[in-house]
Amino acid sequence: MDQSTQRTLIYGATAVVVGYAAYQIYMSMSASGSASTSNSQSYSGSRAAPAPKKPAYTPKGDPESWSEDDMKKYLTSRNLGMGLDHASKHELLAMVESKMHEPTSTGFDDPEEWSAEEMKEFLRSNNLAVGHNPSRLELLAMVEAKMHEPK
Repeated sequence: MDQSTQRTLIYGATAVVVGYAAYQIYMSMSASGSASTSNSQSYSGSRAAPAPKKPAYTPKGDPESWSEDDMKKYLTSRNLGMGLDHASKHELLAMVESKMHEPTSTGFDDPEEWSAEEMKEFLRSNNLAVGHNPSRLELLAMVEAKMHEPK
């Protein structure tokens, strides 16, 4: 096999792999509903307002008095519906109570959501030079490097 044929085969195989990966990413985005929001972002990197979430199903009263169907609907509305068909009422109640008592915030602040000025302020407060007119990506890289550096 000559060199140009080998090169063509390598480029072809690479194109197939990249195409498949792009297809998988597109399908996962459209399945989660984020494909429509990602298309609405402007070139400047600003984000569109998120679509309002459908309120999660929450029956009235004490979870111990809920029916099995109410418990399953509660868990399913919070993306916890896998494997509920064979769960006992006791197991369902334990899952509901666990979900009800989990913390609402992890305390982790995502720097991708920060404005450029907030990133600059974080860097200055950590005695890091911001430089002259850094791009948003440069600021984000500096912030994440600082956040993830070993203590």
